[in-house]
Parts: sequence; structure tokens; C-alpha cells
Amino acid sequence: MSDYEKNIERLYQEPIFAKGGGVCRSPWDIDWQDEPFSPRDETLISPIKLPGIMKDIWEKGEPTKTSAVYIHVPFCRLSCTYCAFYKKQADEAAQHAYANLLVKEIQSLQNRPYLTRSKISSIFFGGGTPGILSAADISSIMEAIHEVLPLTKDAEITMESSLSDMTEEKMDAAISCGVNRFSFGVQSFDTKIRNAVGRPLPREEVLKKLSAFAKKDALMILDLIYGLPGETEETMRSDIRDAKACSMAGLDLYQLHILPNSPLGKQFKKWGKSLDIAVLQSLFRTAEDELGRSGAANISCTHWKWHPAERSLYNTLSSSGGDILPLGMACGGQIGGVGLMKPMADAMYSAAVRMGKFLPMGARQSSRYRAFYKAIEGAGDRGVIEPARLAKETVLPADLLLTPLLDIWKSWGLVTEAGGVYRYTSSGRYWYRVMIRRMMHAADYMLFGKPDTKKKAHWGGMMNMR
Repeated sequence: MSDYEKNIERLYQEPIFAKGGGVCRSPWDIDWQDEPFSPRDETLISPIKLPGIMKDIWEKGEPTKTSAVYIHVPFCRLSCTYCAFYKKQADEAAQHAYANLLVKEIQSLQNRPYLTRSKISSIFFGGGTPGILSAADISSIMEAIHEVLPLTKDAEITMESSLSDMTEEKMDAAISCGVNRFSFGVQSFDTKIRNAVGRPLPREEVLKKLSAFAKKDALMILDLIYGLPGETEETMRSDIRDAKACSMAGLDLYQLHILPNSPLGKQFKKWGKSLDIAVLQSLFRTAEDELGRSGAANISCTHWKWHPAERSLYNTLSSSGGDILPLGMACGGQIGGVGLMKPMADAMYSAAVRMGKFLPMGARQSSRYRAFYKAIEGAGDRGVIEPARLAKETVLPADLLLTPLLDIWKSWGLVTEAGGVYRYTSSGRYWYRVMIRRMMHAADYMLFGKPDTKKKAHWGGMMNMR
């Protein structure tokens, strides 16, 4: 018996895993013993050693099979009440100067061996509000991308925007330069709900703009958030119907998270209020039911599509472990087995770009088992888990590790199973983040043995969002 198998045997003697990670009264009523996760052998890299490590990566590193690029544009004209992410106030001169810095940063990467060996299949302009940039600035950034970055022929290039900031002129310029997918943070079509969270356009104007954009030669998707103040099952169904009526290619459906430093989070704290889980679950079930009625196909636990060409490729690569090259300030990524965080201070980012340096503010050496963790996360994010296939692909006993846990969840109604393939039910998709964390903790136990309970990971990062 291998050490891994011995650890798996001990794992299922632990009460938390023997009981499936919680107490289940119904698929929608579970008291999870939930906790954040971070790989046990992930370590901070000394700022002194970081330049040498980055030099080795650029010259000798081995890229992942497929890669993506994240380009951060931190400017916002709107102030959404649920948002606590880093952003800068809209300013045309500052935006133009920032676009020029992005161009210089991209150009500084020309002919770096690591990049020339990469296959970049997705670029994502995130923010902030990338659509706030001028048509000329969008064009100059895209020109630099095509000059420097090794894109695959079918690369998915996505630009986020609010509807208030995107115009026909900007969209036409972006499409002519290769942007082939746009993502709009609609959140809700209902005018009252939109206005309450800082979205000014009324429903009628949202419908008009999206319908016009959908006629362009690019895929259009949108984000909806369930759990916003004032939302009901009726408004949830109406939002899904409106999205399809506008000929959207697909949509992301996200649960509202009350971030402590957001205006909404501060209001909730002042009122002594918290999100009602029963209401969230009711809205999620309603949305899934309406999406099914509309003919939408499920890509992941948060994404559905109506158009056959829609792939949601950036999110897929991000959850499954592909390289994510971060460009711009105040953003993170992963290359060469190193997790990176770019500078948040204007002066630090600007100075690095002007010196022709790709300078992270901080970095972590990723776990040597990162590929295994990401294989589990990617399967959990898709909601389709095949333990035997994971074992074959990772050369680790994922089947012995995960099958007992998945069988418990099957008895709870969170997954179904056929031919060794486990698929999430609707309740499984609702609980998917908790389930991924539980599988990650199981993997950690198998790899390293019983953890030190005194050392706790901190809630932070996308995986650890509740």
C-alpha cells in the first residue's frame, strides 16, 4: 500500500470526511463544516530572489499547454454598491496615459522565450471597466497584442464593459482589431434593482442597447447577480427571459457576496442584516429552471450558453490551471509555477513599465501539486467529475480519494452518477464552492497527511468566496 493510499484510509476515519463534510437534512439544507483552503506547500517568494526567479522563467520556463492573458483596466465611471475591488475614478487623460503604459508593457515582452513557446488561446480585458477606454486606445492596445503575443487562430478575446460606457464606435473599433466577445455587467434588467446598486440605465434602454450590440460580429454575454436587494423569483425569471430576448450568446449567474468594504456591505453591517440563504437558494433554483426552459446549455456551475460558439474559455482556463499572464496594475496571475501580484501603486507600476521590466509586487511559489489541485478545481467548477480519468491524467489516486466522498454526496442528492462520471444536480451547483474546498482538503490530506489544525488558511481569493 502506497503512502497516498495509507493517508486516504486515515482520511476517511476522520469524522469530517466520514460524514461527507457536514450534516445533510436535504440537498438544500446542509450544515457544512466549511473552511478556506490554500495549498500546504505554497510559499512566499523573497523580493530579493524574485528578479532571478522571473529571469529563469522567461528564459527557461515551460508554459502550460494553453495560456491566457488578463489585462486590467482599473477605471470606473459608475460606483456599484456591491463592489469592493480596486478601482480608479474615470479620467480621460489618466485613461489614455494608462493605455500607453499597457502598450509599452506588452511591447517589453517581445521575443521573451517563455512567451514565444506559449499558445495563448484567451485574452480577457477586465476591471474596472475596460469599455471606458477610447476607441483609439483600444485599437493601440490590440495592435500591440497582435504584434507581440502568440495567439492561437481561434483565440477568444473578451472585453468587459458597463452598458453606459460602451458605444457603437468603440465596439466597432474593438471588433475590427480582433475582440470577438463582450461581457456586460447587467446584474439585473429590473430598473429599480439596477438603480439601487448604482446602474443608471432603465430596463428599456438596456434591452435596446443589448439587442443592437447582438447584431455585431461578436458574441455578447452578460452577468446576472442573484440576491440583490429587491429581487424576487418573478424578477429573476424576467431577467433570464430578457437576456434571451436580446439574443445574448450566454450568461454568467453569480451569487451576491457581501464584501465588507463595499458600500452595500457597510449598509448591511449598519442595518445588522445578512443574506438569507433560503432566499438565495430559491432565486438560484428559479434561475436554473428558467434557463432550462429557455434551452440554455450549462457550461459550468456559473455559466450557461444559448449560442453554440460560446465557450467561456478564459474562466475554463483559469479554473483548470493554465498560465494566466497578468498585464496592467493591481491584478494577479500565474506563470511558470509562480503566482504573481502586480503593483497597486501608480508610481511603482509606471516606473517598472518605463524601465521595460515586468515587475510583480509580490509572488508565491506554487505547490508542486498544483496541477493536481487545479484538475480537481476545474472538474468541480464544470460540475462533472470523473475520478478514474483524473487519476489517469494526474498519475495520482484521485479515484480512491474522491469516490467515497462523491458517493456520500450522491446519497445527499448533490450529484448523480453513471459509468463512474459524477454530475452535479442543481443543489450541487449551488454548493459547488464548498464542495471544491472539501475535495481540496481531502487532496491535501492524501498528499501530506493529517494537517496541523493550528494553522488555518484565510478567507480570500476566488476559491474561498463563500
